[in-house]
Amino acid sequence: MIVRTRLRVDKSIRYSWGILSFAATTSTTVWLLQDELNISWLIFPETVVAILGTALSIILAFRNSSAYERWWDARTTWGGIINESRTFARQAMTIADPSEYSEELREVSTRAVKQQIAWANALRLQLHKVHESSIWLDEVGVYLRKDDYLKLMKSRNKVTALGLLNGETIKELEAHDEMDIYSYIQMDDTITRLTELQGRAERVKNTPLPTPYDYYTYSFLILFVFLFPFAFTDEFIGAQFGNMIIPTSVITAWIFNQLYIFGSVLAKPFDGLETDVPMHFICRNLEIDLKEAIGGSEIPDPIVPIKGVLA
Repeated sequence: MIVRTRLRVDKSIRYSWGILSFAATTSTTVWLLQDELNISWLIFPETVVAILGTALSIILAFRNSSAYERWWDARTTWGGIINESRTFARQAMTIADPSEYSEELREVSTRAVKQQIAWANALRLQLHKVHESSIWLDEVGVYLRKDDYLKLMKSRNKVTALGLLNGETIKELEAHDEMDIYSYIQMDDTITRLTELQGRAERVKNTPLPTPYDYYTYSFLILFVFLFPFAFTDEFIGAQFGNMIIPTSVITAWIFNQLYIFGSVLAKPFDGLETDVPMHFICRNLEIDLKEAIGGSEIPDPIVPIKGVLA
């Protein structure tokens, strides 16, 4: 997630150089043909181009609105994961009076909380399509028992497998007399809500915006950039500064292309882009909270932005 307040021009140009080159080439060619060779028939009606630009603006607005809704859906989903994970940790660590906690009961409760940290990290890695076993071991395996981790790594959907593991763990808690049936039902309901949030995140990841929505928007953008100098070059020539059509075309192309790119990246909140939902930041904050809840000694530092980007 970008948290800096200033524009990175180098980043902008890197994502726009293709269309900027196209706009510069087209406008230069049209200007030379009309001004130097006096080919006056290379003129397109201004009204038609203006209408096309208006239509393109409306399309981009609707597209970007849809993209932002996807991004916000992803962010609220992870907000729900944070809240439900904290609830789960509280339920696990307060099922009995502290004076009545046996060592065995505390071990199972602590294990359930650690498994929830692993669950959140596993969902993050799975959404980012991370498959390196070393990363899974460092960010998920450290919170699980060895046998549980080895079994987990054989699963196709590791997040679902961890949800099942936590279900088995609260069954262990239910076996203790200190935990009543109502506490068990509450914890099971929390796992159910976490599963629903997992499904929401997977839906956003696996269901992109319709391809024609993207394809036709970009096609209209290219058409508009191409026709722009044909409509307005003669106006600049009449005002005795015809070469100004070149920077005008380039700036116009840059503005519309930036709007297009903005919608494209927002529509992909789990693709490892700078505009992503900051899942690493969220998981680290969750890890800090849950480790403090179980009295952990190795509390990590929060994630800080790097070059204005929060991962």
